[in-house]
Amino acid sequence: MSMHPPKGEIWFLASCIEFYKDEKGISGQEAYNYLRKTNAVDFIINHWAGLHTTSPQYVVDSIDEFISNRNK
Repeated sequence: MSMHPPKGEIWFLASCIEFYKDEKGISGQEAYNYLRKTNAVDFIINHWAGLHTTSPQYVVDSIDEFISNRNK
């Protein structure tokens, strides 16, 4: 059994990185590095089923909320 997420989840993760970089005004590499460092990549993969049906702004807000709650 593969430990890699399904292709749909990877495509969604890539979209989330794009949403996040655009919202924050940073590069895609910076967004990816930050999301990895804060474990938000795992959050996105683990919650993609619910998140992928929402708006880009909702996704970014959810990521920010996850990171904020994690840092408390």
